[in-house]
Amino acid sequence: MRSSRPLTSRDAQVSAKLHLFTLPLLALLALAFAACTSADGPLAAEEDEIAGVVTSTEGPEAGVWVIAETEDLPTRFARIVVTDEQGRYLIPDLPDAEYRVWVRGYGLVDSPQSEASPGTMMDLRAELAPDAQAAAQYYPAGYWYSMINVPEQSEFPGTGPDGNGISPNMQTQAEFLRNIKTGNCTICHQMGNKATRELHPSMQDYESTEAAWERRLQSGQAGGYMTYGLQNMGKEAALEMFADWTDRVEEGAVPPAPPRPEGVERNVVITMWDWADPKSYLHDLVSTDRRDPTLNADGKIYGALEASSDYLPVLDPAAHDTSRVPVTVRDPDTRPASGPNMPAPSPYWGDEPLWDSRANVHNPMFDGQGRVWITATVRPPANPDFCREGSDHPSAQLFPLERAGRHLGVYDPASEEYTHHQHLLQHAPPDVCRGRGEHLVDQRRRIGDRLAEHRRVRPDRRRGGLPGMDGLHPRHERQRRAGRLRGAWRAGRPGAGQEDQRRVLRRGPGPGRHRMGIGPGLPGRHLPSGSPVTIRRRPP
Repeated sequence: MRSSRPLTSRDAQVSAKLHLFTLPLLALLALAFAACTSADGPLAAEEDEIAGVVTSTEGPEAGVWVIAETEDLPTRFARIVVTDEQGRYLIPDLPDAEYRVWVRGYGLVDSPQSEASPGTMMDLRAELAPDAQAAAQYYPAGYWYSMINVPEQSEFPGTGPDGNGISPNMQTQAEFLRNIKTGNCTICHQMGNKATRELHPSMQDYESTEAAWERRLQSGQAGGYMTYGLQNMGKEAALEMFADWTDRVEEGAVPPAPPRPEGVERNVVITMWDWADPKSYLHDLVSTDRRDPTLNADGKIYGALEASSDYLPVLDPAAHDTSRVPVTVRDPDTRPASGPNMPAPSPYWGDEPLWDSRANVHNPMFDGQGRVWITATVRPPANPDFCREGSDHPSAQLFPLERAGRHLGVYDPASEEYTHHQHLLQHAPPDVCRGRGEHLVDQRRRIGDRLAEHRRVRPDRRRGGLPGMDGLHPRHERQRRAGRLRGAWRAGRPGAGQEDQRRVLRRGPGPGRHRMGIGPGLPGRHLPSGSPVTIRRRPP
């Protein structure tokens, strides 16, 4: 039996880190209309603005998005604002270009696009949605995903394929929910967008929706990972759940309408750029040092393409341009992170292998000198002897590691040089073997330009790192004493847990193709890899 309680909209929202795939929210600026006009007076567009009023057959449309987009700049560019209570909008600080401008909002369908240039006053006509189905096509993906019916709490722990179809690995309903959200499915891509809530036309002729879903999850180079995730949840129960969801969508079910932005939510300006390429996915990005957020102000943003491609995509938000930093490996025998094999062809790309990265870049970070550090593979995973069990190296005595999937690289924008390292991560002590796929070894090499705020490893091998932290974090010290902390140095990170990470990236219909499915989104249009994403509004 399946629960009558659907996954709530809040459950379905995914607001963790910037994760697999596409471009960032790079500008979230407060825009006070009062700075341009009185509370009740008309707007006046300055030379770098487009302004006007949005109305429909029902009068002024409040809390809808006005989108200005252009391809006249070196990279595709869009800026989005929200109308006030009188339907007024003002799009500020526009680069000189010709723009397509249109209206989007909950309860509407996209209005016809109008041409405009900065300095233009232009009133827009909103188009009311003819029915609930048409309106729902613009709802955030999370609202559609909230329609999924999860197994009842009473069905846990799972009893396996010969029982209720839920894996015994799933001890609780909460663990199952985590797996269909950030613990599995949405850790890599969006769920609830058009490409996932509906089946691809090539999968319409299977004997059952469950069979079509099983085939879908075998697609492309990630097919093996998706199949493993399916088995981990319980193949039979998971397929039944997903099939029920898409069947109801096909029959016309729609989620409840989201509320339109209100109050200060209408004071946002969202700026988006297109970067990378259609066959790569954006895993992460960095724009500043979290400990010093004034570093690199208005500077270039550096992305990480993980297993897909061996370069750092670079965005210059001031020049609206993009570039690439090639990322290399030190050992030519280093193998690609994701091989060319796939359980079944992709319905979008066929049997063409798209991902060929050997560096498998992850985790870009700025240091205090403006250099970009990345976890990256530079050689095969077998570690040198001094990192293994039996070594007299201090780190190996604490946390011996036989293998490591990633190492370290650094790009210096000043010299435009990328170099390999095996010794230092800015938030870790210099003598360390770091586990969970990130291997860092000092090799007892003196690092003369180490960050000043990180003290040296103490003679008693305790970390004297962050201010106020003497040795290991107490929790990790307890784990070490209990023998549970092997192969992973979990050094404290300044500001960890303090950042409001409401920026969400989601992949659309197939590898390398992306869709905006949150906020105003562009739910009717597929964007290439690196397409930017807006802020997510959490439903009540």
